[in-house]
Amino acid sequence: MGPGESPVPMGKPKKKYIPPTTRLHPDLRRQGFLYRAGYGEVRRLDWDERGLWVCARAGILLWDVPEGTLLSRLWTPVLGAARDRQGRFYTAAWQIDRWDDQLASDKSWSPHRGRIEDLAVSPDGQLVVSLGEDGWLLVSDAEGQELRRLGLAAGTRRLRLDWPTKRAWTAGELEAEQWDLSSGVRLAQKNVMPALQLRDGDWSSDEEGLVLWQGQPVDFLEEGLADWCHDPSGRWLALASEHELVVVEKATGELLRAWDDFQEWPLCTAPSPDGRWVVSGGMDGQLSQRRLDSGELKQRWTAHTDAVTSLCFADQGRLLVSAGADGTICSWHWPSLELQRNMDGHDGAIHQLAVEGDRLFSAGSDGQVLVWDVQGGQVMAALTGYEGSVEELQIVQRGEVLLALYDDGSWASWDISRYGG
Repeated sequence: MGPGESPVPMGKPKKKYIPPTTRLHPDLRRQGFLYRAGYGEVRRLDWDERGLWVCARAGILLWDVPEGTLLSRLWTPVLGAARDRQGRFYTAAWQIDRWDDQLASDKSWSPHRGRIEDLAVSPDGQLVVSLGEDGWLLVSDAEGQELRRLGLAAGTRRLRLDWPTKRAWTAGELEAEQWDLSSGVRLAQKNVMPALQLRDGDWSSDEEGLVLWQGQPVDFLEEGLADWCHDPSGRWLALASEHELVVVEKATGELLRAWDDFQEWPLCTAPSPDGRWVVSGGMDGQLSQRRLDSGELKQRWTAHTDAVTSLCFADQGRLLVSAGADGTICSWHWPSLELQRNMDGHDGAIHQLAVEGDRLFSAGSDGQVLVWDVQGGQVMAALTGYEGSVEELQIVQRGEVLLALYDDGSWASWDISRYGG
């Protein structure tokens, strides 16, 4: 089967995978290589005299639209993003960060315990509304002082706020709620948050958030609308879903430019044995093959039902092996990328793979360290250590010893010479 035809292995249902920083292969680090094949989902759009600003999961980007070139970028994790009239950006992940108009850090504070899933900021910058994984919706002033606290439904992750009315929608996997921020009263409950509505001349959106031009669906934006904005002249219109970004001429509907940089958020990478290609695995369970020298995408295909967490080449470069947060391992013939087999032995997310000769080692959140026959796909041994989650594997002493680092800082080692080589 080719990359577009491979069946997706069925993994076990798991809790939401929280990604680490992108794991860059050591060979790429030694080359001084910065891998940013994708910027993750779009969170916000703004357009001023300097260019088109895009807040995506990987950071804040400034684009010259006519040339299609990236003028500036700030790499910072972004789960939520906002901007005030002074041109300051606000981003949220593990804390709230405020950035000045030159993208220099201005202020940081941590109003929640754990991740901050989303945020909104009033146009004057005097009020900040943040939604945390701790189940609270907080209203704070510009200095980070809490003004109001609202308890939300479990699993709430998205926030949309209408500042003239000070009414907010919050949404999660189970339901959506509407709030009056002035009084703290919950006004409504629905199964899903109402779609973002576009009404601008010949441009509109339907109840599902799909973009329409003169009442007809457009073919360049397949997902629901996430944000939109005009250029300062009002001639051009930028439209974004979570994974698509286009700029069109507002009066004629002509497509000026489209980007495919928001289709993936790479979490792990591996260079091909010949040094020509780099393979990356993303949050969406897909693998991508790109040229190492230019980053040009050759192909992308689905490998796992959850995030791809580790990649390596095995069998003297003839196999590409991927692991996922769905608890499965896939081996692919290289360079044809036909699926060789699926391997299933873990009860949780796999965090890392390591290979030595014909042996493949895997470890993850279930605390297991498994030794595989990479050609046959059978488990040769299960190595026991601590019960905690294994975060990292390393093979030392010419392939005779395997080290495992656990999430509590402890480590274990095994003599693996008995398992072949």
